[in-house]
Amino acid sequence: MGNYQPAGSVEELAGFWSSRSLGRGSLIIISLVVTVSMVSDLATSAAGDARIDAGGTLVVLLACLSFYVLWTRSTFAFTAMLPALVTSHLVDSFALIMLALPVMLGFVAATATRWFSVAALGAAALWAILVPWSTPESAEAMWMALILILVGWGIGNFVGLMVDRRRQDQIRVADATRRAARAAQDERRSLARDLHDIVAHNLTIISMQARAASYADTDDSAREAVNVIGDSAGEALVDLRRMLSLLQAEGLVAGDQESAQRDLGEGASALDLEYGAVKFGRMLEGLGIETTVETSGLDQDIPQSVETALYRVLQEAITNVAKHSAEGGQCHLEVRVLGDNLELAVDNTLPSPGTAHRAGWNSSASGLIGMRDRVDAFGGTMSSARDGRWWRVRASVPLHGAAA
Repeated sequence: MGNYQPAGSVEELAGFWSSRSLGRGSLIIISLVVTVSMVSDLATSAAGDARIDAGGTLVVLLACLSFYVLWTRSTFAFTAMLPALVTSHLVDSFALIMLALPVMLGFVAATATRWFSVAALGAAALWAILVPWSTPESAEAMWMALILILVGWGIGNFVGLMVDRRRQDQIRVADATRRAARAAQDERRSLARDLHDIVAHNLTIISMQARAASYADTDDSAREAVNVIGDSAGEALVDLRRMLSLLQAEGLVAGDQESAQRDLGEGASALDLEYGAVKFGRMLEGLGIETTVETSGLDQDIPQSVETALYRVLQEAITNVAKHSAEGGQCHLEVRVLGDNLELAVDNTLPSPGTAHRAGWNSSASGLIGMRDRVDAFGGTMSSARDGRWWRVRASVPLHGAAA
């Protein structure tokens, strides 16, 4: 609270004369009250009431006019009241100022900077202290004036504190809302990548095997292609059910919680890296691509989030091999734990010029972007580049200390 400024943040109050504006409704009410009071006092003075002389009328006029300046800034309004303070000493008329000054000081304390608020308090206290000097018979009024001034200043500071806290709460709520929106957007992007990886991979395999089945020259080869289609469709269904189960477990979609957890367990097994590497190798073999698979160190305790991320990278890399490698090509797949990193290497031969290949299948850069995004999210590294007749993909993700 030591750095609290009643008028708001430092950005809003850049100078000594700066102040937070009052609400239009408050200004209208103040102006109406001041106008009624001024007209009443002037009418009383014009009627010859002995209680209000010409000096008192001047003090009333100067004090009331200063309140209209609140439409600009409270700092200007307080400054505009200074002539009324001086005049009250000259003409020995303190009654109105004793009421108007604490009110004006309260507006200043609630809206102006700390420095101006303290300066205004000092000026008001000085006015009260000088009362016995200018009018000794009104010495007892000094204590009442000081009390009213302190009460007005204290109330103004309290109101300013409440307004400032409300603004800070609004800022915190707005910031939390923005962070939640960003988190939701990141989650949607993650789900979109998952859907792309799941559907694109399995549909690519299904489409290729369906074409292979239509051109199969024997019943056995056609039956084998159909079996691969069935397996790929089953894997896609399991992965999609797992995603739905995760959403149900998080309460994002309605569903039976027990069923969600059961499906989640089934789907998790499909993300086992060693099993996935062997499964993908068999898929490529079914497409006529000679494939070797090597795994090492996967019996260690690997965080599920890291394993899932690299599984999706592996899935997308195998999809690209199936799309772009010619029949009769070669592929080497390796997944291993090396030190504190989980590493993936996928190498496949590229078709020679003039060789029939599958490059005509739909392809976009979204797969590679998704792979890099996944690896970057865990503080890992990834590269993909051509090396002679080989296309090499490398990914490495830290086993621990992954980014949240």
